[in-house]
Amino acid sequence: MEAAVSKGAFAALIGVSPGRVSQYLSEGKIGPGSLQGSGRSAKIIVERAKADLRLTLDISQRLGNGIETRLDADGPDDPEPDAGTGAQRDAVPVREGRPVQPTGVEYEIKQQKLEQLRRANRNAAIADAEASGTLVETEASRAGMMRVATGMMLVFEGGLTDLANAVAAEFKVPQRDVLHLMRREFRKIRTAAAKQASAEGAAMPDTVETVLEADEISTVN
Repeated sequence: MEAAVSKGAFAALIGVSPGRVSQYLSEGKIGPGSLQGSGRSAKIIVERAKADLRLTLDISQRLGNGIETRLDADGPDDPEPDAGTGAQRDAVPVREGRPVQPTGVEYEIKQQKLEQLRRANRNAAIADAEASGTLVETEASRAGMMRVATGMMLVFEGGLTDLANAVAAEFKVPQRDVLHLMRREFRKIRTAAAKQASAEGAAMPDTVETVLEADEISTVN
């Protein structure tokens, strides 16, 4: 004879509240064929009700309330509910010994759904880090720094003419000679700076490790 328990005992058995079991019944997620008796005294046929819920509940619904709804079929070591009356008949089976590792297609589906949720959390954390500037694309960052450095060098080189005019006027020397001297010396400075920047860039790592905080979801049984 198939085991049947009260609504409260079934709720405890699958890890939800009694109110949630009542909701399953009212919504038809647990069918009439999974009930023994009728009315308030009706009992729930455990394995039939679990089978109903495995078909009618989406995996995300099982995880949505922060609970791990236990809908796997009972293992061979699970004790059957007592056939007596009262509290003995309503007692919830207790799993003893080492936990049974879930297997089967349903378990694989749950794990795949769980991995999808974890991936969504990781992608959200990456998007937040990118928006805040914690994560940047290496090539884009390198190109941006090159544009800034090149722009500064062009500004300095473009200002040599004004500097040469000022020096020539101050010391009463030909402006052309002053400008020629400044450009020659500036090229030396630019070459030395380029070598130094190249050496420093080669010593830098391509990436820097960053730890992102993402909401983690525990594996369900």
